Amino acid sequence: MISNDLPQGMSQNAIPLKLGHPDPETLLTPELRNAMLHVINSPDAYTTLQYGTEQGTRSLIDYLVGKIQREQGISLQPANLMVIAGSTHGVDMLARLYTRPGGAVLVEAPTYVDAIHVLLDHHVELCSIPMDEHGLIPSELEKQLVRLHSSGTFPSMLYTIPNFHNPTGSTLSEARRFEIIRIAQHYGLLIVEDDVYRDLSFKSAAPASFYALANGQQVFSIGSFSKTLAPGLRLGWLVGSEESIQYCVNCGTTQMGGGANPFVAHMVAEYCRSGSLEKHISHLQSLYKIRRDVALEALEQYMPSDVNWTHPNGGFFIWLSLPVNVFAQEVKRLALQEGVLVSAGEGFFVNPGDGEHNLRLAYSCAKPEDIEAGIRILAQVIEKSRVEPNPRIS
Repeated sequence: MISNDLPQGMSQNAIPLKLGHPDPETLLTPELRNAMLHVINSPDAYTTLQYGTEQGTRSLIDYLVGKIQREQGISLQPANLMVIAGSTHGVDMLARLYTRPGGAVLVEAPTYVDAIHVLLDHHVELCSIPMDEHGLIPSELEKQLVRLHSSGTFPSMLYTIPNFHNPTGSTLSEARRFEIIRIAQHYGLLIVEDDVYRDLSFKSAAPASFYALANGQQVFSIGSFSKTLAPGLRLGWLVGSEESIQYCVNCGTTQMGGGANPFVAHMVAEYCRSGSLEKHISHLQSLYKIRRDVALEALEQYMPSDVNWTHPNGGFFIWLSLPVNVFAQEVKRLALQEGVLVSAGEGFFVNPGDGEHNLRLAYSCAKPEDIEAGIRILAQVIEKSRVEPNPRIS
């Protein structure tokens, strides 16, 4: 059966509070269209449609190195960065190169649902590290590592989303980042930071990256244009030490296929060199901050007093904690009947039962008036879905 042409996870005539998609009206801007036309009309157009160099399109690498150096105040060379086909490609490649079947990988609880799927595809054991409202808890990380090492299990990698976390929206403090680096270096743990929301800050800039704080040692940092420019471009970047980037460049799939999406990379490089990206990001920050504010105000106005939620300073997501007599799957089912799409929490945990009283709300893809209406409906559904305690049998 041929599927419809709606974007992934979307339904017609429903309020989309489910998936972390960018606002569709921000995607094909005049500046991006001009960049496409510039590349396709260029004398070098035929070259851009050939296999690309394995590390990626040099003009885009040079732009990204300059951007990261400016914004993060670190010394970076082109040899520290390669172009990848979105963050999914990066996570999959690093899992393939730095884990082995039967090995262990540490992830946050909760974490990005599709990262769980990608990592499990590599037949590793996923071990969860608890979070609080401030992100991953370093003492819990060390406790888990001690337990695993004592049982003969030696995790090779920590996958983390430190900024505007998916699904919780939390941001890890710099102090916690230093502590996690100390622990990771002590236990020989590779840190993979999925930093795709870094540019979407509503206040000051996000804290320094793990890569910056660790001086590039035992850290890979993943960035992407999916949340800022367009997910259909399938384009991102990977930052690491010169040796580790070369290891990724030399891997079989990179050597066989060449650099990631060379035509798109040339187009995005042209777009970025024109100064359009910075203006676009500033617009997105304002747009999504308004939607975040509408969502938080609606939650405050409509939600029952025993429902709690996070207060993100950037990104796309708010994480709801429901009372023990309200189950996320039932709320999701009833909300769908009322035309509101939300994500139940189970999929964001290695142990799904840990999320049975959580919901993720995404405010990025809905209009402010729909966000307000959707949360009002969701609050009514939560009240309706309460499970009455069983009467005591005498």
